[in-house]
Amino acid sequence: MTQLIQSSDVYKETELKLNDGSTYHCKPTKKNIGSLPTLFSREGVFLHEPNTYLFYLKATKKAKDLNPCSRALLKYYQFIEDNNFEWDRFPSLKRLKPTYQFRAHLLTLIKREELAPSTANTYINHVKNFYLWAVHDGYLKIHREQEAPFKMEFVQIQNKGILAHFQPTFTVSTSDLRIKVPKDSQSKNVRPLSPLSRESLSSLTAHLPKASKELRLQVLLAIDTGMRIEEVSTFSLDALDSAVPLAESNHRYELLLSPKMTGVQTKYGKERHIEISLELLESLNQYRVSERRLHRANKLYPKLEQLNDYHVSRKQETIDQLERCERHEPLFVSQQGNPVKAQTINARWAELRAVVQRSDTFAKHRFHDLRATYCTYRLSDLLDAQLPPSECLDQLMGWMGHKDLSTTWKYLRYLKRKEVFKVKFGILDTIMNEALGAGDE
Repeated sequence: MTQLIQSSDVYKETELKLNDGSTYHCKPTKKNIGSLPTLFSREGVFLHEPNTYLFYLKATKKAKDLNPCSRALLKYYQFIEDNNFEWDRFPSLKRLKPTYQFRAHLLTLIKREELAPSTANTYINHVKNFYLWAVHDGYLKIHREQEAPFKMEFVQIQNKGILAHFQPTFTVSTSDLRIKVPKDSQSKNVRPLSPLSRESLSSLTAHLPKASKELRLQVLLAIDTGMRIEEVSTFSLDALDSAVPLAESNHRYELLLSPKMTGVQTKYGKERHIEISLELLESLNQYRVSERRLHRANKLYPKLEQLNDYHVSRKQETIDQLERCERHEPLFVSQQGNPVKAQTINARWAELRAVVQRSDTFAKHRFHDLRATYCTYRLSDLLDAQLPPSECLDQLMGWMGHKDLSTTWKYLRYLKRKEVFKVKFGILDTIMNEALGAGDE
């Protein structure tokens, strides 16, 4: 079966040297782009075309995350291998082409509820883009239309932007491989919101004291501020130092999230301010100088000092993380003295969720749902304060860092349908008090 292996650092420029007059050695010189996901066949053969495509995405298109694409190509090449297809052979009949057979396979998995429609559509889109690149760069030759891997289509999309009256519709290119993703019948959102209910929040609060100090604070950060998991994992001491009291509140402060100014890795690198409760802010500052954290940080400092030591071999991804830590010291450090990653928080969250599920069978929330929980309760509180809906949405859009106002609007539509969430934001303050108070030693 096709395997996906993470390579060591890859360089855009190399030098070919002759060794002993008989063998050649390819020596990397400069422009290190970090590690790459690499596909190998069941026989261990390097799959040239998909790996060249992944290199193109990283080196030329500057893609930051290749995981979705590499997973899609892995699934596709595993399917090809299992069915003895060839990636570049396309019979005239559409139903016999490997691309359409792969689509049918994904639809079967959706029917069995083994795969989400959105995930299947993501897979097929990456496969489509791979073939478009292969044709453009000459890896796949098409001499007549019947030999094409799929048929391109152009679809008219209704423009819902502020200039819709000038251009009611716009055209996008797609293919007949696309898989329809069912929308929520009420909200029209591809992925419906899943904020935690009052009961689930209470259950989570009861179990938080059993979690590690770090996970407890990370969960409360997401609930109290709406931060994304990547922002929580890279939360820095500089972000803590940026706290200033909000003029209209005696118990809430404002923090700056910025990749450049505070080192917090926000989505799209967008700088924004968030609100945070005084109680959680004080707990974070106490943890900052605690013996537990300082013991971990003391293991990080030697690694930062060795950054310029060329005798120490590290992956480019690790070097990038350490360089960021050198500029902005992270609040959360692992027991081994490494900056905490989002994947680690997700793993610890899954362990906590498994414990909570023993008493709450509905506790199936992702860490990202904590962000939706903050936004939903906060919006309800702002509306209850009799603020105009437009003003509430503008305020929340800034705190949440939404790129489009339509993303914030879905929370308002959700609240109109879910009266159970028409409660005061003070509920989160109560939970914050219980979680922090129960965890103090």
